[in-house]
Amino acid sequence: MRGFGVAEEILEAVPPHPNPLPGGERGFGSVSTYALTRLLAWLSPSFPVGGFSYSHGIEAAVEQGLVRDRATMIVWLDGILRHGAGRTDGILFAAAHRAVLAGDEAGFAWAVERADVLRASAETALESRAQGQAFLLAIRAAWPLDELPRWDAVIASTGRPVAYAVAVALVSALIGVAEGPALTAYLHAFAANLVSAGVRLVPLGQTDGQRALAALDPITHSAAEAALAAPLDDLGGRAMAVDWTSMIHETQYTRLFRS
Repeated sequence: MRGFGVAEEILEAVPPHPNPLPGGERGFGSVSTYALTRLLAWLSPSFPVGGFSYSHGIEAAVEQGLVRDRATMIVWLDGILRHGAGRTDGILFAAAHRAVLAGDEAGFAWAVERADVLRASAETALESRAQGQAFLLAIRAAWPLDELPRWDAVIASTGRPVAYAVAVALVSALIGVAEGPALTAYLHAFAANLVSAGVRLVPLGQTDGQRALAALDPITHSAAEAALAAPLDDLGGRAMAVDWTSMIHETQYTRLFRS
């Protein structure tokens, strides 16, 4: 992990809670209609986090001929969800959600720190940080939650910007959405945003975009289940081609997206 260029003490510290909850407690329960409509609003493309401006390296993958049609886009996004940011953010989402429910400020701070440093490129770091900060800014302004200031203080104490996944995990826990539905919804929104980028970049038709999203739906559920079951010792990703395209995108001559 030293290759991420961060202080060793941050990455090598023992996590406050190294193991996930037992299988029967992973929280794939029902969601109240009150919480459901909030989650739908917060993960909607209309929520002002600027998701439309990030492709997570897909723009460079298209430039390199790695993503060129619906089939190759599905394979590429499968890798992101199960082996890249979907996996890393999924594990940290669960850690943050559990810490908030337990009132564990140290555990939440641990998740905030890891979610900030575990980015393979400057642009994926920007993608995560900018959306996380914009997300909480909009929540505070339009959907204020009584307990949020306590956790804002914890975030501030780390001296690090909050990652998008951790921000969504925080507010999901505060409104009582169990970790299973909350993480699955987050990963679905992540996948949908990347499909939208692919539709514009390849380009693909809207119907092909929906076919791709439908194909990714079971993968999204599988990625969420795997993240919820993973011990924190397994934290990290292995989508090296995705990381490479994100890095070369930084110097791509013509580009539409920020990542």
